[in-house]
Amino acid sequence: MTNQQTKNRITQLLVVLTAMACFSMAQAARVNHNVEVRLNDGHTALDVETKGKCANDNHNGCIDVAQGTQARFDFSFAGWKSCKLPDGKRWELGGVYLGGKNSATKPTSWGGFQHDVDVRADFNFADEASGLLNKEDGSNRNSIVIFDNNNSPSGYNIWYKVTAVCVDKDGKVLDTVETDPRIKNGGRL
Repeated sequence: MTNQQTKNRITQLLVVLTAMACFSMAQAARVNHNVEVRLNDGHTALDVETKGKCANDNHNGCIDVAQGTQARFDFSFAGWKSCKLPDGKRWELGGVYLGGKNSATKPTSWGGFQHDVDVRADFNFADEASGLLNKEDGSNRNSIVIFDNNNSPSGYNIWYKVTAVCVDKDGKVLDTVETDPRIKNGGRL
């Protein structure tokens, strides 16, 4: 084997190892956040069972996405899911919505992100106007997965709303309940 062939093979090996290391670092930067919700006793709201992880203004379900990291949220529906409404069959998770960027209080309306480049870069929207996010792979009727790329040059707070719907045997929605905690995005480095 000539010196040139040896150099080429070593260069190829270094390129492959560098690519693998970069891919591993990118994968390691996505932090999993599990948020468990369940129906309250009267089936009038969702309660967040997961303790908050925010340093300031903490509440159940509050998630702090650290600067320079990305997040994978898994909203899981726990507990009794039988719907008590006439013709109701079961409760299942409906969707996740965003609203109230940098608001100190829970928003009264959701969405309005058609022109917000930071939020649109961070989240995968099904509809920016309503704030509805796309469900990522791994989602089902008892779990919704979303990603937060946390790419904004400066951090921000944003509220999220998780809904559950009572459906009949044909899948028709009979009622909707919700909960609305907050996300603190630290931004990129």
